[in-house]
Amino acid sequence: MSTHKARLTPRQKQIYLRLLARTRRYPVRLALAILFGMLFGGSVFGILGTARSSMVQIFGGAETRLNEAASQWVGQWYAGDLAHDGILTVFLLAGLLLLVILRGLGFFLSKYLIEWIAQNVIMRLRNEVFGKILHLPLLYFTSSRTGELMSRTLNDTYMIERGITEVICDFVQQPFVLLAAAATLLLTDWRLALIGLAVFPVCIVPIAIAGKRVRRHAKVGQERIADLSSIQQEAIQGAAIVKAYGNEDHEQDRFEKHNLDFFRRQIKIVASKAAINPLMETFSAVAAIAIFLYARKTGLDLPSLTVFLISMVVMYDPVKKLSRVHLAIQQSTAAAERIYQILDTEDTVANHPGAVPLTGPITDIRYEDVGFSYGPDGPPVVEHININARSGELVALVGSSGSGKTTLVNMLPRFFDPVNGHVRLNGHDLRDFTLISLRRHIGLVTQDTILFNDTVFHNIAYGEPAATREQVEAAAQKAHAHDFIMAMPQGYDTVIAERGLLLSGGQRQRLAIARALMRNPPILILDEATSALDTESERAVQLALNAAMEGRTVFAIAHRLSTIQRADQILVLDRGHIVERGRHQELLDQSGIYQRLYHMQFENQAPPST
Repeated sequence: MSTHKARLTPRQKQIYLRLLARTRRYPVRLALAILFGMLFGGSVFGILGTARSSMVQIFGGAETRLNEAASQWVGQWYAGDLAHDGILTVFLLAGLLLLVILRGLGFFLSKYLIEWIAQNVIMRLRNEVFGKILHLPLLYFTSSRTGELMSRTLNDTYMIERGITEVICDFVQQPFVLLAAAATLLLTDWRLALIGLAVFPVCIVPIAIAGKRVRRHAKVGQERIADLSSIQQEAIQGAAIVKAYGNEDHEQDRFEKHNLDFFRRQIKIVASKAAINPLMETFSAVAAIAIFLYARKTGLDLPSLTVFLISMVVMYDPVKKLSRVHLAIQQSTAAAERIYQILDTEDTVANHPGAVPLTGPITDIRYEDVGFSYGPDGPPVVEHININARSGELVALVGSSGSGKTTLVNMLPRFFDPVNGHVRLNGHDLRDFTLISLRRHIGLVTQDTILFNDTVFHNIAYGEPAATREQVEAAAQKAHAHDFIMAMPQGYDTVIAERGLLLSGGQRQRLAIARALMRNPPILILDEATSALDTESERAVQLALNAAMEGRTVFAIAHRLSTIQRADQILVLDRGHIVERGRHQELLDQSGIYQRLYHMQFENQAPPST
């Protein structure tokens, strides 16, 4: 009953077979690994047989001499029984040494080839998982923790590596060792061998029970590792907030709590694994006692008894290793399930069949009765949105947090696709264009500035790796960033810290603006692009943006209404609907949300209700 429960489910078998199928791209190395594994295992038969013959020749026994034909063959070179015996012994011992060397060579080559295959498979798997994560739609990241995704890319692939290495390595070596040892047993005393081989399956019961426990705890343990990674990443990225609120001890307690839970899971796995050895050794001791009693009763000679016991010990090792294979499969399958959850995630935002590159000038952008919700059962985020933006227009989106502004602009580069309606560019649905060509026409500056731990030059040229120094400097000057960059120790070659923590908020934002301008895109999205700037920097950057927006279609989300007074269209959103639209003065003349927001910002009071 326990054995049945410990078996892999059909889905787990399918997942593990998918892993093993990745080794097929190396058929020659795999075939050689099997060949050398056969050499490693098969040499055991020769070693045990030669060892028995050597013991008979040296110490005597039921066969005090080898067969006469062999003795006469050796005697052609040497005269006298003593010479015959001596050279035969030398030949036997030399043969034994050669077989041991061949066994070691077989082990080394098969192990090396299998490790090479496994490491290559894991390298490609990590690349595939990371690439899949990069290409998943932005919506996926709203329900996934960064630390958990990191854990799946690194920790889970490590567990899979062990599963592939141990399984293949032991499967191409140990069965041949087992067969060679079993053949030696049968040739030594077939009656006793049949009894011993019949008892061996009893060892599988504790292995199966332990495998079930390992699989259960390994899966939860991998989830706890993901929790640890997530907690650590959040605490490091939010170090300023943690310190500002004096929550170092709180974060430490959170980490320690999850770390303790992970420790307990790991200890249970260790206990399950460790229990196998003493159980199997107990079985082996019982078997050895029975063999001694049998030898005493039947008069089995010492060389045969010795080789029989050695064969039993040799059989124990592959059974032990094959039991580890079972546990490795259990652990790696738990990790593989988590990996394939990512790899099997459908990419809902991808190139549609027949998509063509976007070329030529941008004439207009239209939102036609667009609606969107996060998930099939989620409430609508935006509904019945209609926008018509002509080339070169500045369209501003205003509204309270959660009104749907960012969701709307995120549909333009196809971070999301609308659930209802269409977003059209030059009269064509955005899905008619390839993603890479569409996004090359769009520059993006967000409130949450993302910079990389690299030089200033490479941060600005991030989307244009072939950019020249002159082009990068021109973009920085447009963003009013050139002066503070040149004041840095190495200028454009200065390496900024991760996320640009060594820069001020305004400096980070101006680098992000320079990066967007570097591409010279016909469409520009500004999501609170000046919100992190002080008054002086805001004026400078706003002038740069005003110049940069010439000839471009711009979608700007802004809480500071001073930055959008020149907009051709101002759209006021409330609870996912456009409730007001018009120019700045037109909306001020209305007694609506825009007028109230304007007075709150510039007069610090709302107009009297009418």
